[in-house]
Amino acid sequence: MNILFIGPYRQDDEWGRKSRAVLRALQRSDNQVTSRPIFLSTNIPHNEYAEKSEFLTAENYDVLIQFMLQPYVVYDGRVSKRIGIFNSETLPCEIARGHLTKELLMDEIWTDSSAIEKKLQNIINRYDPKIVVRSMPPTLDTTHLPEKPSFSLRSSDSELQNRFIFYYIGNLLEEKDGFQETFLAYMRTFTKKDPVALVVSSETLVDQKALDPLVDLCRSRIGAFRNPNDQPLFKLMNPSRGRLITEERIVLHHDGDCMVSPGYALSTNSLVLEAATYKSMPIVNTGNACYEWWGEENLWGAESYEEVCLAPQRPVPYRFTAGETWFKPSVKSLSNLMKEAYTNKFKRDKKISANSKLRNHFNTMELDLKSIPSRNP
Repeated sequence: MNILFIGPYRQDDEWGRKSRAVLRALQRSDNQVTSRPIFLSTNIPHNEYAEKSEFLTAENYDVLIQFMLQPYVVYDGRVSKRIGIFNSETLPCEIARGHLTKELLMDEIWTDSSAIEKKLQNIINRYDPKIVVRSMPPTLDTTHLPEKPSFSLRSSDSELQNRFIFYYIGNLLEEKDGFQETFLAYMRTFTKKDPVALVVSSETLVDQKALDPLVDLCRSRIGAFRNPNDQPLFKLMNPSRGRLITEERIVLHHDGDCMVSPGYALSTNSLVLEAATYKSMPIVNTGNACYEWWGEENLWGAESYEEVCLAPQRPVPYRFTAGETWFKPSVKSLSNLMKEAYTNKFKRDKKISANSKLRNHFNTMELDLKSIPSRNP
């Protein structure tokens, strides 16, 4: 079978990481895969390289797979199957047919979450029941992830030595990434006497003038519960080159003990999967697709509740509106899990043992079109 894959796999961001992972898993199948890069943003750095699959071609393609935002997908009548991967983050609401124009051009739609799959399938069935929505298993490209980094976070910062390191990677100023819940749970759980640290790294350079009011707000919400002089160690790492590079992420995964990633989105998070391969036993919220696929054996799952999406970023007209929903983590549950991750060595060791198998799993994982059965009748 000849497959043409189009996606932003050269971008240095979450879209790029997930797109590369899907491409790698497709390349391990028995099919011939030709790829073509697209660029969804001019503001994101791009990898200056070419995939070997970019030099392949076929007289006829059987399948066209497009990993991109819905407005950019195209219909091609020359192929027998058209598949759209849209990286959906939220549970869809009542979507008007006019907002489903591009989805209705597809034969299949792949998504991360079975909850999104079920909801979207029910909506699409009203207009074209022949279109199948499938939830795909998590994939991760490990080819650029060495088992050990070239330098050590602990040795470069004496304050971090002999401490249990929680760490967070994300957009600190974007509410849906869960930084505030992470900070509040950590400050609520530990004191200055505890040999712990919370290392926070933004994926992009953050203006300190913009971050300080947010941190001050979080500290004020803790209030009298935790005296400012009794608060545990907190460190901010700004990316050295304006954007967090792979090497900096690897250092955090390798030296950190527990990644905290309670973002509201239902989609899988490649950084959580990366952390797990470095045996970092991440904490995510239970509404996340990473937890859906891997569960308590590999991760810690914080209780979460469904909430409407109130966010200014709307890449397509019907995303992040008050009709869409996602899952917000409970700060109390997050706090309890951070305490347990710190104190319960038995559970830590079990998760670390389970996660030690993930690198080989992702290294050998094949993504064959027949291996993604629909969960819906």
